[in-house]
Amino acid sequence: MKGTAITVLFIAGTLGATVASPAVGQDAAWWGELEDRGAGMHVLDADSVYHVSGFTYGDIYRDMQRNGPGTDEIGVRLGMHTSEWRWSYRFTSAPGERCRLSEATVLLKSTIVLPEWTNVSTAPPEIATGWRPFLQALTRHEEGHRSRAKAQGVFLWQTLLGLAADDCDALQTIVDEMAERVIAEGRAAQVAYDRDTGHGLTQGAAWPPRP
Repeated sequence: MKGTAITVLFIAGTLGATVASPAVGQDAAWWGELEDRGAGMHVLDADSVYHVSGFTYGDIYRDMQRNGPGTDEIGVRLGMHTSEWRWSYRFTSAPGERCRLSEATVLLKSTIVLPEWTNVSTAPPEIATGWRPFLQALTRHEEGHRSRAKAQGVFLWQTLLGLAADDCDALQTIVDEMAERVIAEGRAAQVAYDRDTGHGLTQGAAWPPRP
């Protein structure tokens, strides 16, 4: 993989290498928070909020449009989940044996962005009462994205551990291609989840609330 860093170690006649992928995502600064945890599948939940205010459905929706995570094919995005990935692995190859992974690490940064209504306590009761069930439904939808990403990370880690090749150069290519393929399959599953739920609308994540 372009940009991959490799450290090669020679120990007792065995060739070993530690390989780390470049981070897949917008910001890789979180890597340092996870890299010392060792082999396995590790997740960093990094949630945030954006603020909205107002006393009418329209006021609040306009703030969602102005301050929220943007738009998609169905309009204003009221919430958002993003996944950022990095994987690393160590392989070994003794004379006369196939090159195999001796350990693998998969790191996932899972971020959920939700709205926070700053003046809900002073808002008209007929509007405020609809906020809590809306926010619960939106949270449930975004947590669905998170759970799918975590499951994909576990699957990726388990898949990597079973890989082997006749030589280590070939194995490195196989591992990186497999990781990219599994992550792409995960993205497709997220798209399908949004399609099946109407981006959360069928789960109650609509503003203004639907009757």
